[in-house]
Amino acid sequence: MVEELLKIELKGDELHRRLGGGIPAGTIMLIEGDRGSGKSIFVQRLLYGFLMNGYTASYISSQYTTVEYIKQMESLGYDIIPFLIRKKLMFVSLYPLLTGVSEKRKFLSRLFGEPRLWEPDIMIIDSFSSLLSREQEPSAVRDFLLYVKKMASLDKVIILTANTEEIDRDSLFVLEEAASMLIRLSVKVFGGDLKNSATIVKYNNAKGLFQKIIPFRVEPKVGLIVEIAAVV
Repeated sequence: MVEELLKIELKGDELHRRLGGGIPAGTIMLIEGDRGSGKSIFVQRLLYGFLMNGYTASYISSQYTTVEYIKQMESLGYDIIPFLIRKKLMFVSLYPLLTGVSEKRKFLSRLFGEPRLWEPDIMIIDSFSSLLSREQEPSAVRDFLLYVKKMASLDKVIILTANTEEIDRDSLFVLEEAASMLIRLSVKVFGGDLKNSATIVKYNNAKGLFQKIIPFRVEPKVGLIVEIAAVV
């Protein structure tokens, strides 16, 4: 049985503490922001933290092929090859299906029609908005979110990323309402430099104290680093 709080702790990394010591089991997390705000980097850090603490995960990507994703993670110092080999991580690339597709397709129904994707402790879809913008069935989003809630009730953690430039406000509102944890990423000027910032807008069932605004930067071979100073 999965414990009440899923750990994401990495040595020398403050993110787990800033997020209250981990992510509560049963969380539906929405990470939203404009292009370039750091959504993929943030969720890649979460994934690696989960894997390093012994959990299993599925990761669906609309941006990377498998080889590209391995290289991207290696550039951050996150070696995922051992987890892929041991089948602790299931990586699925939708990039070939999405590239050059102009017509609408039934992507969401195909996702919850693949039960193996939902067997791991954590399910990540990056980016969910890319799939949503190509979905042809209006009812598919509702059906998919109902399925997500069912999976979360089994103590799984579901993480969706959304580019706010890709979907309309009404659809984004539906996602925000369904999420039990909402993190909004942005890039702000701080001390004369551009800084990435994660703002926790909603955090239901938090098990510990968390920091509402988490400034961070990304360094090659080191990964995501939480800044000490706050961004306001």
